[in-house]
Amino acid sequence: MNPTELFTLTREEQEKYEIQPDMIPYYDRFLEGNMEFSKYIKGSTMRFWYNTQTKSYPSHWHTALEIVMPLQNHYTVFFQQQEYILEPGDILVIPAGFIHGEQPPATGSRFIFIFELDFFSQITGFNFILSLLSQPMHITYDNNPDLYTAEAKLMMEIARHYWGTSVTKEMNIYSCLISFFAKIGEYATSTVTPAINTSIKSSSLVTRLSMVLDYIDNHYSENLTLEEAATIACFSKFYFTRLFKQYTNQTFYDYLSAKRIKAAEQMLIIPNLPITEISLKSGFTSLSSFNRTFKRIKGCSPSEYRVLCQKNISEE
Repeated sequence: MNPTELFTLTREEQEKYEIQPDMIPYYDRFLEGNMEFSKYIKGSTMRFWYNTQTKSYPSHWHTALEIVMPLQNHYTVFFQQQEYILEPGDILVIPAGFIHGEQPPATGSRFIFIFELDFFSQITGFNFILSLLSQPMHITYDNNPDLYTAEAKLMMEIARHYWGTSVTKEMNIYSCLISFFAKIGEYATSTVTPAINTSIKSSSLVTRLSMVLDYIDNHYSENLTLEEAATIACFSKFYFTRLFKQYTNQTFYDYLSAKRIKAAEQMLIIPNLPITEISLKSGFTSLSSFNRTFKRIKGCSPSEYRVLCQKNISEE
């Protein structure tokens, strides 16, 4: 059971958090198809709200990463074929771009925090964090008291900054988020990596596999192969296959496909860029393969995604 003193709000905080900093009394989420549109606070790419809604939220996806933290009563999140039942104080990190649904209880409250990842994409090492988030990350006190305590404190600190009035509040929020992700990375390095092969130093293993992730970032549009990636990491093909899956929770080709689709998303925002050209620039050898992979990962076709993005931009 999570220690309640870490996430209990005072009455004053509850009343304050019910009103968004831009004076919107609550935050409305709305869908078109299964894509969620997020109206961020002007000048930012984030929205943090104190949620007390009791209606279920249907399956949807968005380009932002989402963090859910129940404060009172439980909260259920459906992700693909999995069900996550969150107890008060639990923290669930939901990766961007994946379909998920939410079911609140009849009463209760929770923090829901969504933010775009563009700011973090240039930070060295963040690719490793993203590789860990191919599935939701459920952080509880019982599983890891030290990690949970640090992350819960950061979530509460982010809330105080978000509803604060300091001119540096956005900088403070990003500072907390960098610490939040860094602690996830440190935890993964100290626990997952040694379990892969105790004969290889963790730092050496992380360096070699991170080098592969960086290489994929720079060459995803080319005809990359598993054999080429294994050579870069100085591992045999079969050994690399196992290590990569344990390190990223994805196969090499699933990771590469997700990277290519992410690149395609950015290009689809450009209105006059042909989809055939986008498919080639993002590394796909055929339009049919691109359409099929995009539909599997995003739940809609590239054309549908473009229409929804343009609608979102015009409304903003």
